[in-house]
Amino acid sequence: EAKLSVAGNEFTLAVVSGLGNARRVLDRIRSGEAHYDLVEVMACPGGCVGGAGQPVFSDPVVRRQRTKGLYENDRMLELHKSQDNPYITELYDTVLGDVGSHKAHELLHTSYRTRKRILDEDVSISSGDEKSLDISVCFGTSCFLKGSQKLLHDILGHIRSKGLNARVNVNASFCFEKCDKGPTIKVGSRTIEGCTIEKAIEAMKREGVALAEEVRQNV
Repeated sequence: EAKLSVAGNEFTLAVVSGLGNARRVLDRIRSGEAHYDLVEVMACPGGCVGGAGQPVFSDPVVRRQRTKGLYENDRMLELHKSQDNPYITELYDTVLGDVGSHKAHELLHTSYRTRKRILDEDVSISSGDEKSLDISVCFGTSCFLKGSQKLLHDILGHIRSKGLNARVNVNASFCFEKCDKGPTIKVGSRTIEGCTIEKAIEAMKREGVALAEEVRQNV
C-alpha cells in the first residue's frame, strides 16, 4: 500500500500479488474496511518471471536465477523509468503531444475482450516420441488456483522417476471450460476433473503407459 499526493489531492494505491490476495482486497473494499483509488493486480500463473513468451521450465531454481539476473541487469542500466527516457520525451514533443492526449490514446491504448484460449494451442512442457501419450494440464486461472501447477510438477516428477520421458508428451493447456471442476487434465482422449496425481497415474496406466521396468520385462 502507498499514499501519493498529486496537486493537493491524496491517492491511496495498492499492489496485489496473486488472485487469492486480490479476492481478499476486494472483500475489504466491498465491506468498507479499505479504500483504494488504484489497485494493480499481478497474477501471472507461476509468477511474471518465466511467464508467457519466455523459455519454458519446470524447475523453481531456474526462476530464482532468472529473477536474480533481471535485477542485476537492471542495476547496470542508465535509465530505470520510462519518463526519464529522452526518446520518450521527444516522441511526446514531436508526435503525441500532451500525456493523455487523444493522439496518445489512439496510438498507445489497447482494448480487451474475453479470451478462453490462447490461439487454441497448448504449450509443450515435456516431449516424447511420435507415438507418445498426450497429457494436457489446464493452467487456466480457476484450475491454477485449485492446484494445477503442483499437479503438473508431480506428473513430471512421476514421468522422470519411472523413465517414461520418451512415452509421454506433457502440455500446459489454457481452458477445458470446466472451471468449477478443476484441476482438470486430459490423458489421451479422456478428461479427468478434480484430478489428483493418483488419478493421473491410473489414467496413464489405462492408456497403456506402463512403468519402464515393466516394459523392459516384456521385451
